[in-house]
Amino acid sequence: MSSPQVMWDIASHQRYAYSSIEHQVLPVWPKGKGLALYIAMNLEHFAFGLPEGAKLSQGANRLDVLNYAWRDYGNRVGGWYLADLFAELGIPPAVIANTAIIDYCPQLLDRWVSLPGSELVGHGHTNSQRQGELSREMSLR
Repeated sequence: MSSPQVMWDIASHQRYAYSSIEHQVLPVWPKGKGLALYIAMNLEHFAFGLPEGAKLSQGANRLDVLNYAWRDYGNRVGGWYLADLFAELGIPPAVIANTAIIDYCPQLLDRWVSLPGSELVGHGHTNSQRQGELSREMSLR
């Protein structure tokens, strides 16, 4: 006795067709390099008193001083050490920054964009607000 064959209708995103790596043409990068790499530094400011931000765990978005402090440490200390390291190693970063950084710690943003070859990439106003949850009126401001 054979088992009946079950056909599953699996939903597809319909954005692109399946394509295996077997017959793909590899990109050719400048100077014949085989690998392209971009290094980015996120500069973000989170509002104190709001439970939003990176959802690193179930309890991560509860308001507490610990989560605010480790984020703020990057703007006060860690970001400066990393900028010095990038300068020492000659790594040109993509600086992904919230505009809230301009008001909170503009000196840190200035330090990063002063690195040779750096490029500034806009990253919204603040991660303390979920853009997908803003009203239409707020999103048009």
